[in-house]
Amino acid sequence: MLGALVLGGCASTMPNTGNQRVTGGPIVFTQVGHGAPTVVLQSGLGDGRDPWSPVLQALRNDYSVFAYDRPGYGDSTATPPTPRNPCGIATELHGLLQSAGIKPPYVLVGHSIGGLYQYAFSRLYPDEVAGIVLVDATHPLHLRKMQVEVPVMANMLDSMSRRVFRGMMQAEFMQQQDCIDTLWAKPRPDVPVRVLTRTVYSPMEMASGFETMVHGLEPNWLPLVGGKALQPVAGAGHYIQRDQPKVVVEAIEAVVREARERARPSPETALGSPPGTPPAR
Repeated sequence: MLGALVLGGCASTMPNTGNQRVTGGPIVFTQVGHGAPTVVLQSGLGDGRDPWSPVLQALRNDYSVFAYDRPGYGDSTATPPTPRNPCGIATELHGLLQSAGIKPPYVLVGHSIGGLYQYAFSRLYPDEVAGIVLVDATHPLHLRKMQVEVPVMANMLDSMSRRVFRGMMQAEFMQQQDCIDTLWAKPRPDVPVRVLTRTVYSPMEMASGFETMVHGLEPNWLPLVGGKALQPVAGAGHYIQRDQPKVVVEAIEAVVREARERARPSPETALGSPPGTPPAR
């Protein structure tokens, strides 16, 4: 996981189908497929679109899918004015979707810290969310808990963030807690949810207490975003979308199906009955 954080920022192998011009350059995205709601993919710290490639390829024939490089990653060279905290990035994504003409509601899919950003989006724009899929997402209290319960790893990450991380990656890491407390009281959308969790940890993660800490936080995702249960994914490390892409695809498909069912008019509405009219007896 730590090695992956350092390797972010390479140009994307996904096709660039559009971009939004902002200060310093473009925010580049890939939009493929058709149908509603659109599946919106959000990557983890240091990652552009590429970790989603197997998921996007599996979905593109039957669903509308959107993935992008956040500023500073992949092909996005923009230096936007929005803060690099979860609320700022969620607001930036919302504006990008509007600029691209992609209408809500959206199925939000987020990996790692991208899951935290999608959680922020769901609280800031609850009426525009059709569903949520979290892929080993970073819990809002992750960093605070790690500082208390796994201080060795917290100190190591803090040192890396100051000496190794650069640019937007460093800013995102340093600002990941900045707006979290403002989100607790905001409304939670009532939408279908899947929360996928990893089952493979490195010896260091197990020995340090990091795995125990993460497992302690995971159940708290359910009251935050909804959902009936966690879904541990056998044989998957942090990058579930690479290790077990089929499981991620199936979770997204299930959420889209449920979202479409909820959006389908009831027989009474389809026949023109006024909302709230009791069924005939």
